[in-house]
Amino acid sequence: MYASHDGRPTGLQLRITPQRRDFIVLSLWFGVTFVQFPGDQLLLYPLAAYYALTIWRDQRAILPLVSRGWIVLVFPLWCLLSVAWAVEPVEALKHAVYLSLTMLICFQVASSLTPRQIMQSVLLATGVIGVINILYAFGPGEIDRGIFTQKNTMGKNMVVLWIAALATCLDPGAPRIWRLVAAGLAGIAAVMAVLSDSATAVLLVLASSMILLTGAVILRGGLFRASRLATAFFLLAALAGTAMVVLPTLTADPVAVVLDRFGKDTTLTGRTVLWDYAEDQIAEHPVLGVGAGGFWRYQASPLVRKIYFDFYKAPGDVFNFHNSYYEIAIHQGLVGLALAVMGTLWAVVILTRATVRLGTMPLIYFFTHMLVVLVRSFTEADFLRPFVIFHIIFWIGALAACHGMMRRDVASARET
Repeated sequence: MYASHDGRPTGLQLRITPQRRDFIVLSLWFGVTFVQFPGDQLLLYPLAAYYALTIWRDQRAILPLVSRGWIVLVFPLWCLLSVAWAVEPVEALKHAVYLSLTMLICFQVASSLTPRQIMQSVLLATGVIGVINILYAFGPGEIDRGIFTQKNTMGKNMVVLWIAALATCLDPGAPRIWRLVAAGLAGIAAVMAVLSDSATAVLLVLASSMILLTGAVILRGGLFRASRLATAFFLLAALAGTAMVVLPTLTADPVAVVLDRFGKDTTLTGRTVLWDYAEDQIAEHPVLGVGAGGFWRYQASPLVRKIYFDFYKAPGDVFNFHNSYYEIAIHQGLVGLALAVMGTLWAVVILTRATVRLGTMPLIYFFTHMLVVLVRSFTEADFLRPFVIFHIIFWIGALAACHGMMRRDVASARET
């Protein structure tokens, strides 16, 4: 860089706007939380520190959104209070701090980037890892899990990539190059989801495809138009009529047939047995729970050792109840579960309302991802855990929808 005679810089300059900076940092954040790799803490902790400083710096911009979405922060606050009675107070404190930071990051992202930028950030981060994953899986790695530790993890993450890729393909506001790249990434995600041999992943890919395609036809541009409403009611009537005709003629349970196709049974691979254990544990500590990290202690709990034995787990394995609501109730009590459900319902209502009113493809993307998250929360236990990209996207989507409606209301007020 050179300076002119009056002191102004001339020549080649590198400038980056605040939004572009936030986009790059968010993409790095999504990438680090999408897959674990050796030394990932060298990126994760500096990024977490950066976001902590950014939240403090941008508090004036974030506070209006916090005033609308404060209910989302009540559960992390409860987790922080639970340190007082937690069986493992240090673990409970760490969990509460990390979860609080995760939720505050969601507020910061939602207030600084548009829904389309967030969707493209997800696609960029997960797409790069998706390409690496398929190359590794068909190279030196294992075909059913690639660079991930488990096949279910690969299946879940390929669902994240699939939804972002297909939504970008269907987004008329996205640049053509983004849509072309997204089409290729969607193919990679679909192939790897099938190869993961995860029934949940395959079914979620199929379900999310139908939701996105239906949303692109009916919701895009807003639902409240006569033609859109007529189409929606016609499709619902056709679906209900087909179900009334077909279901009574079935000689086999369709759910059992689908589960059998993926090598599962009606106990969902023992999940219903686990849930019986969970209900017994909730009855012992119903109100406050045992605090984060207070139940799955192999050496201290005969019940945990029995569960590990019944499910063929080694002492060092990480295990859970494969249901987010049971897991929350055990560790944070029924009070914590109620607070978590309240925050979740708020997010669901806000995002659904914005999607129906505004009907943009990025909002339809977040709406689809929300439905997938809610379905999966009944069979997996990582909902409302820190730094889980699958759920971070849900919360960011709801908060971004809230922020968008706030700005829309302000603009309407100024016009009047």
